[in-house]
Amino acid sequence: MAARGESPQHLALKHAAIAWALENGYTIAAAEIRIPRSAYRADVVALTTTLRGGPQITRSAIFECKQSRSDLIKDSRLVQKTLDRIAELTARKHTLDTLLGVHYPSLRTSDELFNDFTVPIDPVSLGHEGYSSVNKELSLLQNRLFGKTKFDRLIHYQNADVHYLVTISGLFQPHEVPSGWGHLQLEENGSLVILQAPTLCQPSPDKRLEMLISLARRATPRSVASPEPKD
Repeated sequence: MAARGESPQHLALKHAAIAWALENGYTIAAAEIRIPRSAYRADVVALTTTLRGGPQITRSAIFECKQSRSDLIKDSRLVQKTLDRIAELTARKHTLDTLLGVHYPSLRTSDELFNDFTVPIDPVSLGHEGYSSVNKELSLLQNRLFGKTKFDRLIHYQNADVHYLVTISGLFQPHEVPSGWGHLQLEENGSLVILQAPTLCQPSPDKRLEMLISLARRATPRSVASPEPKD
């Protein structure tokens, strides 16, 4: 499970992510999984499978483990000013999310299979100018801070239903987590606690199946010793 040159701390985060996934309803989880149709490898991928109504994958999750701020933040020269504005916009967005959820309850309809995520509100279809403006600037600043990184692209690809950033304690503030990602923090007892819920994506059935295939390939030995010939 350990990658080449991997630190013990990063490996511990991956172990914790797998344990958390299995404790929270996922039935399959593994580390170092190639993400289909991309150049990326996920630290951990977890799937929930069911036989109800025929074999199917009902939920998938990608976990990225970070042990330092520099692993996530692209340019330290922009950090403080950009983070201050992101914090301000995030607070404003949270207020608008709450208000809009009251006035438009249908926007927050969720599936019983998913009780640990945030249902996104589409600012375009909503037609709320202020909400659209906040989301647009927030997206711009996060792209400036994180660059077109793995975090941004994985959300764009929508290979999984939910995405989690897994970190050691005290590494990030809530507004510093990339847009759309949930945040799991490693506690002193070795368990993970969820500090921020992820936004639900909508991967196609084909993408879920491709993720299962990637998991299966990871679990398959690259070479199998030939059996001894029989006399």
